[in-house]
Amino acid sequence: MKIEKILWPNDLSKCSEGALPYVSSLAKKYGATVNVLYVTPDLTRHESWYGDFDSSHAQKIVEWETKKAEERMQEICEKHLSDCAAYAKHARVGDPASEILEFIREEDVDMVVMCRKGEGGHFHMGGVAQKIVSNSPVPVVITQDAEEKAGA
Repeated sequence: MKIEKILWPNDLSKCSEGALPYVSSLAKKYGATVNVLYVTPDLTRHESWYGDFDSSHAQKIVEWETKKAEERMQEICEKHLSDCAAYAKHARVGDPASEILEFIREEDVDMVVMCRKGEGGHFHMGGVAQKIVSNSPVPVVITQDAEEKAGA
């Protein structure tokens, strides 16, 4: 089995960080490049529920969130992935599941490692994780939240 590119979709939640040991271990075992992907939801695509609004405000929020996410990804990569063969950080704007699936195809990813629920997840498996598992053309490793794992 050839695993050269691992995708770690990351929403900067504790659960996402809980996937790090798996990401790091698999990357070392296979000498794979880790692609860290953060997707900022596109707020400008929502319809105006309460009337028209200046989309430049939403755009500024998206730009700010993306900038902060890139800074946090850099910190995480330097701290936890520095001993991997290679890593690359990516930030996109759009629907998280759609962007992750598009990235898998565009970058010829061999495996996805992600937590089963994101920042807003209250159920056993979040909607994004479910969409990736159901539609990914490559194997997907789903990890538990570190707190769930400790309590198991």
